[in-house]
Amino acid sequence: MRALAIVVSSALLAACGGSAGPSGPAGDPGAAGPGGATGSTGPTGPTGPTGPTGPTGPSGASPWITGQGVAIAVTELAVAADRATVTFTLTDDEDGDPTTPGVPLDRTGALTSGPVSLSFVLGQAGPDTGSGPGPLVPYTTRTVGGALQGAAESGGAFTTLDVLAGRYAYTFAAPLTGFDASRTQTVVVAASRTFAGVEHLHDANASMRPDGDVVVRRDVAATAACARCHGRLRAHDGRYRTVEACAVCHAPGTSDPDTGNDLDLRVLIHKIHRGEGLPSVVAGTPYSLVGAGGAVHDYSDVVYPQPIVHCDGCHAGAAQGGSARTAAAIAACTSCHDTTSFVDPPPPGAVLHTAGVQPETTCGVCHPATGGLSPVTAAHLDPAFDPAAPVITVDLEGASAAPGTSPSLRFTVRVNGSPRNILTAPLVALRATLAGPNADFSTFFTSGATVNPYAQVTIQGSGSTGMLTAVDAPAGVFQYDFPATLALPAGATGSFTVGLEATLSNTPRYAAVSPVRPLAVTDPAPVARRRVVDAAKCDACHLALAAHGGSRRGADYCTLCHGPLNANADRISRFEDSTVLAESVDLGVMIHKIHMGNRLTQPYVLGGSPTPTVANPAGTPLDFARVRYPRSPAECDACHADPAAGAAPSFALPLPLTNVPRVLEQLACSEPLGNDADSYCSTPFWTITATLELPPETAACTSCHDQPHVAAHAALETTAAGAEACATCHGPGSALDVEVVHRR
Repeated sequence: MRALAIVVSSALLAACGGSAGPSGPAGDPGAAGPGGATGSTGPTGPTGPTGPTGPTGPSGASPWITGQGVAIAVTELAVAADRATVTFTLTDDEDGDPTTPGVPLDRTGALTSGPVSLSFVLGQAGPDTGSGPGPLVPYTTRTVGGALQGAAESGGAFTTLDVLAGRYAYTFAAPLTGFDASRTQTVVVAASRTFAGVEHLHDANASMRPDGDVVVRRDVAATAACARCHGRLRAHDGRYRTVEACAVCHAPGTSDPDTGNDLDLRVLIHKIHRGEGLPSVVAGTPYSLVGAGGAVHDYSDVVYPQPIVHCDGCHAGAAQGGSARTAAAIAACTSCHDTTSFVDPPPPGAVLHTAGVQPETTCGVCHPATGGLSPVTAAHLDPAFDPAAPVITVDLEGASAAPGTSPSLRFTVRVNGSPRNILTAPLVALRATLAGPNADFSTFFTSGATVNPYAQVTIQGSGSTGMLTAVDAPAGVFQYDFPATLALPAGATGSFTVGLEATLSNTPRYAAVSPVRPLAVTDPAPVARRRVVDAAKCDACHLALAAHGGSRRGADYCTLCHGPLNANADRISRFEDSTVLAESVDLGVMIHKIHMGNRLTQPYVLGGSPTPTVANPAGTPLDFARVRYPRSPAECDACHADPAAGAAPSFALPLPLTNVPRVLEQLACSEPLGNDADSYCSTPFWTITATLELPPETAACTSCHDQPHVAAHAALETTAAGAEACATCHGPGSALDVEVVHRR
């Protein structure tokens, strides 16, 4: 009922309603509905006008292929009071040949294989000494343990000028303390690059004068002179290879903090080269320096390979090399005469200078080059090399021999170029030595009670034998016939070699360079022995190679006695109840071992002169373990003769099949201790108990590579008949070719 009433009321109201009222205010907007579907793409509009061309961007650089080396060339050095900059190029050049320049290198290693590590040294020439600039003074220094030292830097600013051309610049960080625009400025740059695990090194130097005047570099000792012994100089792990580079850091006032020893180059080099002859060393004080990592370098056993007074050995060829004679200086002089003091009272072990304390400016008064109280030239002159000394020459003009007969030879003697009649003016000593056959010296000769693998006779002097006759005495031409008791064996074949040694006087000893000459025995014409070494290369370091008191000169002559069958049996120690090994003194074995010296792993001791006696059974033992060869022993070319065009070098394998084994001998004394009043082994008891033979290739290689495992390896590669397989792995074209390995 109630629902019906409500419906009726509503209907009545609708039927009687008035006009509509005004619209009310709009309500709040509702939420946005979902987006509609995307319409179709309209037509493309017309293309707009082309804009202007932008500037060209920098060229890009891609990595490029290079070789394994590194080379640096300084192209400019600019030094002013506030800044020093060096400009340089880097390439992969390995041989330094300017006609074949290398490929440019990226210093950072981003574009080429292996970054290049660089270090820089800068110095200024010292004040003029009257004979040229004084010692260099480095700007780049460091202080170690309170000691000033020259040093390299690499913490300055690098600038890449053109990476594709390998051009860069470096501005030094070190202050230019003491800069003088009128003095020569010198830079040294060292480069290191590792390629395929192998480090390659190079260095360069350059000089300039900021005021534009003529550059005058200090040149007292020449790098080329050093190279005669050292080959390529290699200091500080091989980074510096010239005297100029050494001189920038090794300046006056620099020192070793551990020993207090002076590092001034004049002092350092003199003391090192005099070594065991330094007065301080002779008195018992070693001469040593302490290097990187605390390594002690003792130079007390260094022996200079020529007379130490021969200053030209280092100073010849340098522009100011003569200053060694004309500009006496306390530092230089007392470096060799190192117990002479210019301090009064002198320190312990030193002796006051004869004239007392003197200023350096007066040194030349008493010590000029010539004249004065004690002239430098006369004091530094070995009489044997006095330019005024007589020069004796002997020329072998011819020789002849036949199996079973005594040889004869013809020769000419001259003194100072003039013929010498040695019948009326005899020589102090004149000897001939014979060996053969030239395929490899292996003939034994009997001379009196001795048997040797060579024959030696005295032509003039004590104990002379044979027949000396004049062919043309006024012309100095003579003939010598060996004694009938010293003949070639009846079975001698091929060619032999004869040599002469001649001595004009003994005090001082003036001796000729010993000539050698092949003589035909059964050959149609003389065939010379295979040329192995170059005597001129020996003299480059030794000045004038001489042995046995200086009477025997020239490596070619040495080979006649020092052949494959010669052991040191006649000079080795002879004690009772002892057994000793007489080493081979074949020249190939002996010289290798002597030059290896302190690099040997096994002792190499020879008996020298005087030989053992009852009073001295030990004789004169010579231990070569202290020898310091001044270059790499792998540089075979330093001694070996240059091969003929297209031929293999004399140290290459295989060696000629005609070469014979090298001999060592074991000797023992059966005389018991106390058998007599002395400890010398008397002759009846002294016998050879074993003869050891080393095949020729084994002998040559193990004379340097003397470790037991190398000897074992060589023995395993040698047949029972003595055939060696060395060339299989170490011959031409093999992986370990001797020629290649020794030239790396």
